[in-house]
Amino acid sequence: IKKKHMKRIYAIVLLSIILTSCGVKKYSINPNSETTYSPEINQSKTSEIGITLVSKETAKKYDAIEITKEVKIKPNVVKTLKVGETFIKTFETEQFDLYENINNPNFGIALSKNNESPKTYSTGLTGTGLQFQIPKYTLEYKLTERPIKDDEYYKQEFIYNGRVGNGIKFIYREFINDYARPAFTQDLQYDLSEDRIIGFKGLRLEVINATNTKIEYKILKHF
Repeated sequence: IKKKHMKRIYAIVLLSIILTSCGVKKYSINPNSETTYSPEINQSKTSEIGITLVSKETAKKYDAIEITKEVKIKPNVVKTLKVGETFIKTFETEQFDLYENINNPNFGIALSKNNESPKTYSTGLTGTGLQFQIPKYTLEYKLTERPIKDDEYYKQEFIYNGRVGNGIKFIYREFINDYARPAFTQDLQYDLSEDRIIGFKGLRLEVINATNTKIEYKILKHF
């Protein structure tokens, strides 16, 4: 009995050593700002009223992972990872890429650079030291990218707003810095009897067909 008790204590101590790493050096990830356009030029597209037809987004884009199956992490950290929850790669160590929870920077997922099983991690109250934990269940996720809405963030959207007679309506929206701030919005209307190519802020859009609920269009030039 005494021998079994000693083995149990040894296992607990060993587990603590594996899960706690106080002196790990973290390196920050600083991605470059990127501009993305949607949709592609000269492709016929169909959309409905209220849907964004054209967008241009300039932002810092981080590598990210998105949870695809709900899983509960325990016993050290009791947390449920829900489908769609996103973690961004903000740090790395010599052994791991660290993906931080965007709502809780003290908790994240560590992906091994040596193809080992993914781990979750948490930091201490002072933010120093990483406590790694091997989840009881397999983490299921997909690799993606996530724009960060900081001071460099900028987005433009062109939205279809219906047709009345020969008049066709759109909404232009502009987001600067924090995406949560109220957007700048402008209502626009064009006369299709004059020209089926409309323009705004450098954008050129050809209206192929339009009703009060749907529009078929082609982008000739982006914002």
